[in-house]
Amino acid sequence: MKFIKIFFLVTLLLVFQGCEQVSNPQLGMPKINGLSNVEYTIGDVIPNYLEGVTAEDYLGTPILDITVDDQEVNYNLEGTYNVYYKVEDTYGSKITASIKVFVSEPTQIIDYNPPYFEGIKSFNYYIGQEVIDYQAEIKAYDTLDGDITADIIFDGEVDFEQPGVYEITATVYDSSGNKRIERFSVFVYDNEAPVISGYNRIYHYIGSGAPDYMKLISAHDNEDGDITHVITINDEMVDLNTVGSYPLYYKVIDSYGHVIEQVVAVQVDYNDQSVDIDDLNVFYINDTHGSILENNEEMGLAKIGNVILDEYDKNPYETLFLSGGDLLQGNILSNFYYGASMIEMFNYMNLDVFVVGNHEFDWGLDTVVEYFDPSTLGTKAEYPLLAANLFYKDTETRPDFIDAYAIIEKGDLKIGVIGTIGAGLESSIAKSRVEDYEFQNPTYWTEYYTDVLIDEYQVDAVFAINHGNDNYYNMTVSTNGNINGIFNGHSHSNVTSDVNGVPLIQASSNARVLGFLSYSVDETNKLSLDHIDNLVANDDIRLQTPHPGLDALIQTYVNQIEPLLNEAILYSSQSYDRTILTEFMAEVMRKAADADVGVHNSGGTRDSLVQGQAITVATTYKIFPFDNQIISVYIKGSEVISLFNNSSLKYSLRSGLNENDIDPNSYYWVSTNDYVFGNYDEFQVYEDIYFPGIVDRIAFEDELRERAETTTEFVID
Repeated sequence: MKFIKIFFLVTLLLVFQGCEQVSNPQLGMPKINGLSNVEYTIGDVIPNYLEGVTAEDYLGTPILDITVDDQEVNYNLEGTYNVYYKVEDTYGSKITASIKVFVSEPTQIIDYNPPYFEGIKSFNYYIGQEVIDYQAEIKAYDTLDGDITADIIFDGEVDFEQPGVYEITATVYDSSGNKRIERFSVFVYDNEAPVISGYNRIYHYIGSGAPDYMKLISAHDNEDGDITHVITINDEMVDLNTVGSYPLYYKVIDSYGHVIEQVVAVQVDYNDQSVDIDDLNVFYINDTHGSILENNEEMGLAKIGNVILDEYDKNPYETLFLSGGDLLQGNILSNFYYGASMIEMFNYMNLDVFVVGNHEFDWGLDTVVEYFDPSTLGTKAEYPLLAANLFYKDTETRPDFIDAYAIIEKGDLKIGVIGTIGAGLESSIAKSRVEDYEFQNPTYWTEYYTDVLIDEYQVDAVFAINHGNDNYYNMTVSTNGNINGIFNGHSHSNVTSDVNGVPLIQASSNARVLGFLSYSVDETNKLSLDHIDNLVANDDIRLQTPHPGLDALIQTYVNQIEPLLNEAILYSSQSYDRTILTEFMAEVMRKAADADVGVHNSGGTRDSLVQGQAITVATTYKIFPFDNQIISVYIKGSEVISLFNNSSLKYSLRSGLNENDIDPNSYYWVSTNDYVFGNYDEFQVYEDIYFPGIVDRIAFEDELRERAETTTEFVID
């Protein structure tokens, strides 16, 4: 029994503190220090069992190789487990020790706090802006769960195309089932800004009373209604005592903060109202197309100006000079300067009004309009630009500095002039240059502004200028009863007649004639026509002599581009009419774009060549006056065949390609100008497009200069 007790005691000593010892009998045992039991909660990071634990041999030398065995521990199941440490010193002595690991379930926390939102507010959206993503601006958080934005449930829909107030409910739950509900509104507003209407160039004559800048002016907003009363006026730049044109600014702000500013010109001039007018001589030109210089039957501006300026010198209060559109584009002496040369010449000639024609769009309408901006730093027109029926598409808003009417005072006679552009003339303009505009009914707007001029301004006479040859317009307007003269343009016709007793005139084109109407004015300022004519040189001796001052002005522009006017590139080997030149341009465009087919419109060729004629750069402008860009498109053969069948077009085929070879289902590269491209249906569906980046006329000039390297004659094979 004593032996058993001794054995038990020895065994107890060996396992005390979880240690197993194997020692060298000649030496002491190694030691493990820093052992302690570990408490572990399921889900935590696995413990570092070597943290704070060291080992040494009997001499105190550190032992770095400590082996930890935790295979017994199930970190996902509550319970008590052993972890073992093993160490062996350099003398072969070993020791094993263990600790207890107490694995427990995490303490259950009862969450009574609901989640919360951030970013809940009212949202404002204006139709036409980028659609707001209100859901992305709202976040949800929970004290225990953290960011739970992804769990938000939104209830309610917003129609961003329909003004209104839309209620949205946001709901979110945390992992404990706590719920938070918040409601907010999305306000969708009609984003249409307020509109200022009734504005027009304001005419003031020095010495008369201050102008009423608010006459006929109103402002309307879809949400606020009539807001005319909040219009403010800035006339700081207007000098009512000095002849000239000045900018005047209207400004209005609606309740949503939209700010609209409208600028108009104030034209200040001199007039002596005490002068009793007995006669009125009206001169008229249309469709001059840049014909500044005399050329055969084209009289040129210096001779036309000689008549007008002579009349102004003799009878300034009895002379009126009107124009009917398409004045600038078509000749190098105007085109080279983008019309600035003619604008200045018309200033010299005392032009009273300039009406917009379709070719005023050829360089982009803004190019011409800039001359009529009273604050421009470049060439500035001293007369108004009229187009009462020209509006931005789907609006009744005219571009800045394009007015509906002019009011001209000559002594005691007050004259109203209305200008319009012909109905449907959008189709005569390259689509890319007119797609933002529309020409509304010229008849309606002429009658509308006739009433305005008679009722609001008490004019004595009204002249209606329409850049068009529209019988319906002429017949309807002539029956108004208040129109004293109708002026047409566009068709280049030579017309002097009357419609329902109202004189009607169109003055040909290219300064070939000078329109002239002579009126008697009675004591009530009623006009009676005495004479109507389109004057040529034989009708008035003054048309046979250029005006010295005007001629000198013209010469300043001529001198700047003299080589372009006189330097011959080639000489025409024979006479070529417009049809042949149209076909040749089709070939030029085909070659410029390396296309299969070239197509040119007959209307884009405006002159011919005679045998022996020197071909200068100016000649190229005369034949192909429009700055049309070459465009090449890859279209189906069926569309190509359709182009061949269009009598208004001429075409050229690459070598080896015959008209009968065109496969309706195959595709071909077809080059043309941007006018044809935008206005002919065959080009509206294409597989590919190429922009060579060259104007058709310049491509023609390049062809001439290439030929001039080997010949002096221009020959069309």
